[in-house]
Amino acid sequence: MKDWLLRKWYLVVVSADAVSISIAWFSAYWLRWVLTPLFGYAINPFYIYAESYPMVVVLWVIANSVFGSYRPGKLRKTLEEVQALMRGVLLAALVVMSVSFLFKEYDFARSVVLIFIGLTFLLIGVSRLMLLSVQHKLAKLGYGHVRCLIIGAGTTGIRALQRVSDHPEKGYTIVGFLDDSPAKLGQAISKIPVLDKTDNIRDVVQHYEVDEVFIAIPSLAHSRIMELVMKCEGLPVGFRIASDVFGVLAHNADIEFIEDFPVFDLKEEKENFTYDVAKRLMDIAIAGVLIVLSIPLWLVVPLAIKLDSGGEVFFIHDRIGLNGTPFKIYKFRTMYSETAPYAYSPDRSVDRRITRVGRFLRQTSMDELPNLLNVFKGDMSIVGPRPEMPFIVEQYREWQKKRLTVKPGITGLWQILGRKDIPLHDNLEYDFYYIKNRSLLLDIIIILRTIPAILSRRGAY
Repeated sequence: MKDWLLRKWYLVVVSADAVSISIAWFSAYWLRWVLTPLFGYAINPFYIYAESYPMVVVLWVIANSVFGSYRPGKLRKTLEEVQALMRGVLLAALVVMSVSFLFKEYDFARSVVLIFIGLTFLLIGVSRLMLLSVQHKLAKLGYGHVRCLIIGAGTTGIRALQRVSDHPEKGYTIVGFLDDSPAKLGQAISKIPVLDKTDNIRDVVQHYEVDEVFIAIPSLAHSRIMELVMKCEGLPVGFRIASDVFGVLAHNADIEFIEDFPVFDLKEEKENFTYDVAKRLMDIAIAGVLIVLSIPLWLVVPLAIKLDSGGEVFFIHDRIGLNGTPFKIYKFRTMYSETAPYAYSPDRSVDRRITRVGRFLRQTSMDELPNLLNVFKGDMSIVGPRPEMPFIVEQYREWQKKRLTVKPGITGLWQILGRKDIPLHDNLEYDFYYIKNRSLLLDIIIILRTIPAILSRRGAY
């Protein structure tokens, strides 16, 4: 019962939101009707708002689901509630305007829409605060606790245990530690046992029905962290970093403070059919618009390549895509024709393999325009990990193959945060962060931030 309560709590949130939206919708009409003398003209008939009501509520709930407002299985935090509230208000406005635009018979009064948005902010805000308060009170009573395992029985691990023990309202119960020190195995720290070595994490997670793993070894290498994550592949368990081991990624992570102790959430990825469909539609739309806008470049660039170095205009290359499937990637040629096709990409601005025109194309990312054809074919997406060459993928360890579980993209976190200042094959943490946290909102942010990254030419070789 306690476990069910936490995992199904999002259904309570969905129901409360639907009720809030319903009250806001009809209250907005009623307030506009009451204030008719102030406006000087009558509002349009009530049946318009009654008929459109189911569509507004259903579309709003679906939109919030796509943008990740309803995440099951976790005790929601105040920051998450604020973010969900802001998304909800924005989506409420977009849904109403979309319904009015797509269905001409639903011509909503602008005053009703504005009142509705204001009431949505008020009612959902109050509802979320009340639900959050109830959830934390239930957590103090032991309802819906998340069963946690701490990796590392050192100073950081003990500190994590102390903070969790001091704050039961956070909803965590520590079932034990994992540690590779022979002296600690079988011992107990504040009555919490050191259960096993880290290599046996999968067996421990299954046996003790662990919901989340706290990694509390500050010196643990990125590769080792991903190995532990991969050992639990397919299990319903999340991972959190109990210290800032991911450096540049820390400020982008989902952070929770237990008193003064930060933990960074490596979110559990889940299949999301709605997101996949929406992402594909967005890919096709963006690729189509970019191809039309760049038609002059498709005429000028090939001519410049021919005049500069002769040879082929396009560079067609084998890359590894979704689920390890090879495909042909299309680019404008930027290197001399005699250059070995399968070698590491240039990592500095002066590389004798690059032609004069090619250097400009690479710095402005115009060489990647033909990638849009790959997006149309479905081999690539606008946003995702970079498509890697076969000889590099052959060297992947098991955990590194995780980056092949999503379509490669033209742009991504690596492009906007690091570009090529560090070789792609050494930047896998960016890809794993994207895979764990991907959403339409993150995709849109990456696309928008790609524009200044390209204009600055930083790290583009």
